[in-house]
Amino acid sequence: MNNLLSVKQVAFILKVHPLTIRRYNVEKKLKAIKDGGNIRITEQEVENFHKDVDAPVVEKTTIKTFKKIPDKHFSLDDPLLRLQGRAASLKLT
Repeated sequence: MNNLLSVKQVAFILKVHPLTIRRYNVEKKLKAIKDGGNIRITEQEVENFHKDVDAPVVEKTTIKTFKKIPDKHFSLDDPLLRLQGRAASLKLT
């Protein structure tokens, strides 16, 4: 007879949250047995589920190149340099 696993054990094996395992059970993706109020899943069912689920396919992405924005040079007409008051002592050299 197959061993019965708890929701936490199955979640650990499949590397998902225990609530995900419960959701799979409600959605009938993963068959479970109620044993004394506890949900148990057979090892065989976990193996079959694991085989059915494919790893996500990672698509190649191209690196976008952006236009270089020319550097801005500050002059004495810049409003930032006309600030007065505390901590506003920028000096153009």
